[in-house]
Amino acid sequence: MKQMIGIDIGGTTIKLALIDSLGNIQKKWQIPTNVEENGRFIPQEIVATIQANVLGKDELAPDIAGIGIGVPGPISPDGNFVVQAVNLGWSEMPLKSVVEKVLSIPVTLLNDANAAALGEMWKGAAKGKQNLVFVTLGTGVGGGIIIDSKVINGVHSSGGEIGHIAVTSDETRICGCGNINCLETFSSANGMVRTMKKLLSEAGEVRGDFTTVDIFKWLDAGDYLAILTLDITVSYLGQAIAGIMNTIDAEEVVIGGGLSEAGSALLEPLKAKIDQHIFPQIRGKYMVSQAKLGNDAGIYGAVYSYLSTQTN
Repeated sequence: MKQMIGIDIGGTTIKLALIDSLGNIQKKWQIPTNVEENGRFIPQEIVATIQANVLGKDELAPDIAGIGIGVPGPISPDGNFVVQAVNLGWSEMPLKSVVEKVLSIPVTLLNDANAAALGEMWKGAAKGKQNLVFVTLGTGVGGGIIIDSKVINGVHSSGGEIGHIAVTSDETRICGCGNINCLETFSSANGMVRTMKKLLSEAGEVRGDFTTVDIFKWLDAGDYLAILTLDITVSYLGQAIAGIMNTIDAEEVVIGGGLSEAGSALLEPLKAKIDQHIFPQIRGKYMVSQAKLGNDAGIYGAVYSYLSTQTN
């Protein structure tokens, strides 16, 4: 059976897996992400770990058909370069050709959020679906949009940048991208904490350092400010997702990232907010679900991306 290697490059670790064409993981491992000297050693370290863990010198080593790599940044339209990966220090990194030249194995590159979206479609929460909106709620807000089983990448490799949809607010929050009041400044984990701190300050309360885990604990206890914080967070997010759904009419919305671990405490009010703004013809005919694959979503999606290049 055909074997592939899926790779998900993160800011702290690089996750790798040997996966067959049916999506069965044969082996999984990870290495630290070496960001020294603007990440210049990462490609060769990826090659080295594949040689050591999969190819080796064993005559029984599997014949690898291809490699899929998810990267935290946009990919050039021709699929050859990582345009930029700020967390890695990369700019115009020819990752595809570097890995292919050494290993003589075809490589497919894609954005990491798009990889996670494909992974959830192939083997996760949206298994069996072909049209979905994937939203990851972590430090920022990432996402991927899939239509007819294909990622919407866009002309400038910036399709699915859900976190940078502009929202209207009396506040001014500057986003890391340089724009003002992007969705992720309100609806990410960081944005949610910032909202809670603002409400506490206005109420003259001090609670020290806290995270979204604390906010959901306070919410469970019926804390009014936590309830208001969640309402503000999901209000912006729900309106943005409804706008996307009204545009593409997908089957499912999949929510991943750290905030998704709150489960129904987040998903139920979010679904209610989406329903307030979604087109009546769609309302009640789509799903909002929690991502299932966790940290494996990217490696599954990277392999699926490679497989799709072979069948198209």
